[in-house]
Amino acid sequence: MKNYKKIGNRIWQGPPAEKRFDMNQEPKGQVWYLVWIIWIGTTLRKWIRRVDVKKTNMKGVKPPYILICNHNSFYDFYIMSSLIKPHRGHFPGALDDFIGREWVSRRIGIIPTRKFAPDISLIRIGRKVIKKGEMYGLYAEARYSLCGITEVIPESVSQLVKFLGVPVVTIKMKGHHIYNPYWNMKSHRYLLKSAADMTQLLTAEDIKKMSAQEIHEAIVKNLEHDDWRWQSENRIKLARKNRAEGLHNVLYKCPVCGCETKMDSKGAQIFCGECGKSWTLNYYGELEADNGKTEFKFPSDWYRWEREEVKKEVYAGTYRTECDVKVNDLPNAKGFIYMGEGKLVHDAEGFKLHGVREYDGVDFNMEIPALQQYACHIEYKYRFGWDRDCINLNTIDDTWYIFPEDKNVKVTKVALATEEIYNKLTEEKKEKFSKKAED
Repeated sequence: MKNYKKIGNRIWQGPPAEKRFDMNQEPKGQVWYLVWIIWIGTTLRKWIRRVDVKKTNMKGVKPPYILICNHNSFYDFYIMSSLIKPHRGHFPGALDDFIGREWVSRRIGIIPTRKFAPDISLIRIGRKVIKKGEMYGLYAEARYSLCGITEVIPESVSQLVKFLGVPVVTIKMKGHHIYNPYWNMKSHRYLLKSAADMTQLLTAEDIKKMSAQEIHEAIVKNLEHDDWRWQSENRIKLARKNRAEGLHNVLYKCPVCGCETKMDSKGAQIFCGECGKSWTLNYYGELEADNGKTEFKFPSDWYRWEREEVKKEVYAGTYRTECDVKVNDLPNAKGFIYMGEGKLVHDAEGFKLHGVREYDGVDFNMEIPALQQYACHIEYKYRFGWDRDCINLNTIDDTWYIFPEDKNVKVTKVALATEEIYNKLTEEKKEKFSKKAED
């Protein structure tokens, strides 16, 4: 990279390096001293945070097994690592986790993956991990929760469980979204309590008897969680003055006037710049209207309402996002290559991205049909970028980070629309198949 021009945090101008991520590399043997450092560090963090750990059906459980966790914040990794000791585990991780630290990442058990791309290598690698008698871990949502609730868990997780046929252990973490919310990851709240439930959910015998659908339902039910309600019910006090700052990234649509471009937040307040309505987030994660009716007691209910609003647009055929963008390519762990400017279209057909590469003037294209992507990864004020919101799109061969030029484009809405478009098309496909079978 020394001959390239640096234009941002880990972003370079120039043609991409020939060497790309090796997605098929065998899982590395974990270095014992790194594992010990992780165990010691994470155990200290668990003790400092006063994590209330509850274990169910875990007596005598040891690898090989599949570990499935919910994913509320980066802090999940610390608690998970503490709870699985003295065993080691292998976990899929996003490619940007490898930037500047690929050697370390691979030797602590992280397996590179492209988010929401149909990557069968994870199945193959998972099988090898299990055959070695080790633990294979999954964050089933494949991303952080946007608003402290369990996000979509794909049926492919249960299919993998059925295929591997080993016990399933779950860890449901509580309070981590309060501690370090995705919409403001720079705001840490160090003295808050949290909890973790570690459960042997399914034995190998259970899995033999159950269908993939039954396994899916069991996993979803076990990991279902709402951090806002948990905070309220347990009266966990967050007196931090800026506790609502960044919340407008998720709660982008005003429930009073319907405006999607004027929501903002400051201190403990979230407010609409169009109609003037404001709400205060109290010490216990509850919303209180400063004047008039409180539309939603919890931010998670507001977020669910937004999903329903997006769903209406999808089913009415009116949803569409089109905007000019900047695009970064992530070819390897050294960092991003700035590709250039382009245009992104997202509608009922899926994602279409077209542009011209800055370094050689050649067109670049990425098209992802809607039925090939059940969810979409987004970032708020992405640390490897220009401190802007972005959309992460992946194919088997490419990982691109896309930054909308128009600040009115809400990446949260794009993420919700991706899921609802997929759901609609899947329902239609099932109905068509069922009708065909009847005929």
